[in-house]
Amino acid sequence: MAKSSAERKALQRKRQKELGVTKIELLVDNQELEMLQRNCVLRMPGREPYDYVEYLQMLIRKDDVEYKRQAEELSKRKCERCGEQLPVQQCCLSGDAKCWVTYGYRELQLNLVDKTIAK
Repeated sequence: MAKSSAERKALQRKRQKELGVTKIELLVDNQELEMLQRNCVLRMPGREPYDYVEYLQMLIRKDDVEYKRQAEELSKRKCERCGEQLPVQQCCLSGDAKCWVTYGYRELQLNLVDKTIAK
């Protein structure tokens, strides 16, 4: 006997859960949707454009590589206040002007401006 669409969907969700796949709902405004559509095409000139999910997954992976590179660079330094190796996640001296936690997060936060272009 053929499965109903509800049964097929339940099996699909079960398979995805077993694979560790998580569904995320994303709300974007018209401008962001336009950028997403445009960039999916522009990033694959002369080829089939990326689909939205593939494009966003690649951005997540690209950011992870960038974070690891930044953290590696930071790990060569120490906090001026407590002497801990950077990046420091928590510090009892947070708030002190020389404590990396107070202002150092700026070195890791996402920025809209590419620093290599700004030079």
